[in-house]
Amino acid sequence: MAAYPATPISLVLSESLPDYQVIATSMEAGYVQTRAKTTVAPRRLTIEHHTLTAAQVATWEAFWNARKGGSEAFTFTHPRTSVGLNMRFKPGTQPTITLKDGSANLYDIEGVELEEAL
Repeated sequence: MAAYPATPISLVLSESLPDYQVIATSMEAGYVQTRAKTTVAPRRLTIEHHTLTAAQVATWEAFWNARKGGSEAFTFTHPRTSVGLNMRFKPGTQPTITLKDGSANLYDIEGVELEEAL
């Protein structure tokens, strides 16, 4: 499995912990019995890359195209925990590459949404 490019991550905009679905059953005495509906749930991350060179952007864009957006999983090292996760780009999202203000050679990649591939 391919690894996410070693492009510096400037910002983790959001991180959602697994959203476990719970089934609750009310009892006559007023107690509620609960259990997990599933044993796994995907994590989601939104990240940004700032102040990248044209070469770094080209590497990242080639990686995006090779994964066909969100159709193929890859290994991503979580920036907070340093744990490798199987992730994919969230289907239906498209990050944007913009020229950094006042610079002819630096770029930002924003709106990179990842979700865990289970």
